[in-house]
Parts: sequence; C-alpha cells; structure tokens
Amino acid sequence: MAELGNIEKPEASGFVAKRKLYVVPTLPFEGLSSQFNVDKAKLERYWGEVKEKIDYFVSTYGKIGFVYLEGIDADRDIKLEFFEKSGKESNHYKLMKSLVDANAKLKGIDKDDVNRRSELLFEEYSKSMLPEIMDIHKGFYGNDIDFNKWREYLIKKVQEMQDDLTRTSSKILEEMPDDTNGVLFIIEGRPIEFPKDTDVFQIRPPAFDEIIRKIRNSRP
Repeated sequence: MAELGNIEKPEASGFVAKRKLYVVPTLPFEGLSSQFNVDKAKLERYWGEVKEKIDYFVSTYGKIGFVYLEGIDADRDIKLEFFEKSGKESNHYKLMKSLVDANAKLKGIDKDDVNRRSELLFEEYSKSMLPEIMDIHKGFYGNDIDFNKWREYLIKKVQEMQDDLTRTSSKILEEMPDDTNGVLFIIEGRPIEFPKDTDVFQIRPPAFDEIIRKIRNSRP
C-alpha cells in the first residue's frame, strides 16, 4: 500500500517518475453546517485552501486526469452540473469547474447497491439500540430472543459491506493510468488501499481542522 506523502515541501526531482494521487479528507459539510452552525465562510475557506494546494501540485507535477468521488456509483456519468447545488459562486464549484475545464474526468468509486445495503444495515443497527425495537422483536420472537446476537450479526454484515466498498474503490484507483495524476475526495477515516507505484499526498488544510473542532464542540 502506498504511503501518504508530506505536502509541505515536496522535491520535484524525487517524484517525477510515479503517478500522483492527492487525497482530500471531506465531510458532508453542507448538511453539517446547518446542524452544527458551521459558518459558511469557514466552508468557503476550506474549499479555497484545497484549490490552492491542488493548483500548486498541478503546477509542480502536471495536470490531473481523474477526480475520484466517494458515495457515487462507479458506472454513473457525472457532469459538472452535479456540483451546482453548492452554488456557482462557491469555491467548491469553482474547484470542480477548474478541474473539469482542464479535462479531468469525474469518476465515482462506489457501487450504489452496496451503499444502499450498508446504509440499511447501519440504520437497522442504530435502531436495535432502542428499547422499543427490542420490545417489538420480543413480542414476535418471544422473550428468550438473544438480542445481542442480532446486533453482532448486524455489525458483521456492516463490516462485510465496508470491506466490499474498500475492495471496489481500491480497484478503481489502481486502474488509474500510469501517465496521469488524480484527486480523491473521501470521508476522513474511511479505510482504503492506495494503489501501488503511486505517490500519495494528503491535502488537509487548516480550515478542515477548524470545522472538525467546531462540530465536536457543538455536540451535546
């Protein structure tokens, strides 16, 4: 598995031969901003700082051929219009437009059917923690039901789905052509195998950590 590189002062002479993958940690910022009162200016600064880093890497190592997106089916045809919900004046949209205008291809790294099953299983597991749900199960299956076994089964299935997603996304990244570079937007903490023979850099601007702290401090 490729190692994450240092993005501060990369030496161009040491990274010329390999393809590059720039990993950008993300969160569902737009939804979280309203839920946790994250200032829109912080979101704009985050995407602006990401664009600044990507522009630097492009000027140093060459253009980006692929933009990989979590949560989108690998077979879906993604257009720039997908990002218009952020607003055409937003730094998020401007970043994506600059990449597409430079002929980068947008590509999902997931499978919709696996995503749906994973979400359903996680939702079911979350519900299993409610006393009311336990009472409903006992009402049908009897009071002797081992509810912990049910939770263990759900956890096992969730892990299987996550492993399936990791294999799918890792295979897609491995297929990136040798003569190009890519950007991966992915939820922080999601396990993934980075492709071999690739220099991997994490782009984590200061605004990201500020947003994380804001969210944590806003939780009850």
